[in-house]
Amino acid sequence: MQYATNEEAMVTTPPRLVGVAHCESYRRLSYSVTNRETLPNKVGHLCSILHVIQDIGAQPKSIKYIGVCVVLYNMEGVNRRNFMKYAGAAGAAGMLAGCSGGGGGGGDGEGARPVEWMATAWGGREGQVKKFEEMTDIDLNTTTATIPTIQQRILGGERESVDAYTVESSGAGALAQANDATLPVPTDALDNWNEEQISDAFTSPGDRLSHLGQQTETINDLLWADDAQTELLFPPHVYNFDAIGYNPKFVDDVSLWSALFDEQYKGKASIGETASITIPETLMHLLDNDIIDGDVGDLNNPNKDQLDAAVDFLIEQKKAGQFRATWTAYGASVTQMASEEAIIGDIWQPAAMDIRRQGTPCTYATMDGSGLQGYRYWYGGIGLTNPGAKNRGNVEEVQRLINDVHYGAWFPGFIQGWGYSVPHYENKELVRDGSDDSGDGMGPEYYDWAYEGKATYDAVDEPALFDPQQYDWSDEEGSPSSDGSTRDSGTIEERFDNTGFFMIWPDNADHMLERWRDFQAA
Repeated sequence: MQYATNEEAMVTTPPRLVGVAHCESYRRLSYSVTNRETLPNKVGHLCSILHVIQDIGAQPKSIKYIGVCVVLYNMEGVNRRNFMKYAGAAGAAGMLAGCSGGGGGGGDGEGARPVEWMATAWGGREGQVKKFEEMTDIDLNTTTATIPTIQQRILGGERESVDAYTVESSGAGALAQANDATLPVPTDALDNWNEEQISDAFTSPGDRLSHLGQQTETINDLLWADDAQTELLFPPHVYNFDAIGYNPKFVDDVSLWSALFDEQYKGKASIGETASITIPETLMHLLDNDIIDGDVGDLNNPNKDQLDAAVDFLIEQKKAGQFRATWTAYGASVTQMASEEAIIGDIWQPAAMDIRRQGTPCTYATMDGSGLQGYRYWYGGIGLTNPGAKNRGNVEEVQRLINDVHYGAWFPGFIQGWGYSVPHYENKELVRDGSDDSGDGMGPEYYDWAYEGKATYDAVDEPALFDPQQYDWSDEEGSPSSDGSTRDSGTIEERFDNTGFFMIWPDNADHMLERWRDFQAA
C-alpha cells in the first residue's frame, strides 16, 4: 500500500483526515458498511485499515472508495506529516497488509495477561513464543502481521493494548522516531547486553562501519535513545545482509548488484517490486559505474535526482526484457527460482533456503564490498510499546523477552536456520560453548560455520542444496572437512566489512513512491 492525500476520497463525518491508502491491486469499490465483518471477502486484505477504523471506535455509515482508495483518519496522537513519511515503509513494497492472531491467558505475574506481542512472521516465530512461555510461565499472545499493518494498528489506537512490536529498520522510524509509540530500554535492565560482548556494529557503528560514512548516523539514531548510549530505542534481536541468490547450474559466481542487469541473464532475472529495496540496489550499481553522482553516505537517503535516475534506469531494463518477473510476496520469489523460471534474483536468504528445500540449488552471493556494491544491511528489533507496556505492567516482561530469550544461548542457533545473525555473537562463552536457562548454545561446529566461515565436519556433496536445519551439528570439537560446506557470504566480519547500504525509510519517500508507480506501470 502507498500513502498519499486525496481529497476526493471521503469517509462520512471523519473527525480528522490523516491520509488515504491507495490499494492499487483492487478495482473501484463502493460499499455501505457499519463494521469490518460486513465487507466482502475480496477486500479482506484491507483488514489492517478497517482495524484502524474499528479500533478508534468509529462507525461510519459508509466508506467511499474513489480510484481504489481507503481513508485513514482520526488516529489519535499521530503526527500526520510523519505518518505520511513513515507509514508506507513496508507497504510501499507492494505488500498488502494482513493480520492474524493467537490466543493465551493466565500467568502469575502482576502485569496484564497475556503479554501482547505484534510481530512480523520472520521476527516473532512460534519457537520464540514457546521459549518465553517455557522460561517464564507467562502466556505470550502473538499477532502476526506485515510491517504496514503493525504501523497502522499501533499508530491507529492499539498502542494501549500491545506490549511489544517487531519490525525492521526501514519500518521502525514511524514507531520509534516519528511518533512516541516506543519506550526506551535501559541497557542495565538487560543483563546480557554487555558492550564487550555485543558487536561493534551496534555499540559503535561509526567505527565498525566507517566505510558507510553518514549512513552510520542513521543506525545510531534508530538504536539509541540518548548520546550516552544508556538506553536502547529500538533493541536489535536479528539482522542480515541481503544479497543476490542464483542457480549455480546456470550462473557463475556473482558478487555485484550489476549482475541483475547483465545481458547474459536477460529474461532470466527476478527483481523485487519493492521501492525501498530495489532502488538502493540500483543506486549502488549506478554509482559504482559512474552513471550518477553521489556518495556512499547518501545512498540510504537519496535525493530526488538520484531517485529519478534509478527509476528511469529500471524502466529501461524492464522494457528491454531484462526481468523474467518481479516479485512482491516472499513465496513468489521462491517459486520463480525453484521452478527455474528465473535463475538469478535479489531474494532474501531465507528464500534461498526454501528454494533448496524444494530441490533446486541456490547459492547466496558473497558481495564485493571493495567498491560500492555491498550487502543491503538491516536489523529487526523488539520495541516496547508506549504506553501499552507501561500501563499494562509488562515492561519487565518484554525486557525478559528481549534479554532472556533473544540475548541468551538458545536463540542464535534457532534463528541461524533462516540465515539470520544475532548482536551478541561475540559472547562465544555463551553462544558457542555455553548454556543458560533458555537452553544450549550453538556448539562448536554450528557456530564456527555460521560466524567464522569454517566448513562442516562432514563432507557435503552439493553445497548449493545444503540445509542447516537438516544437518546433524556436532556438540564436540572436530575438524572441518576439506569437502565440507561453508556458509554462503563468508564470515560475519567479512559481511560487515562488505556492507554497502543500511535500510531506512528515506526523507524523499513521497517522490520515491510516485516514481515507483511509473516503474510498476511500465
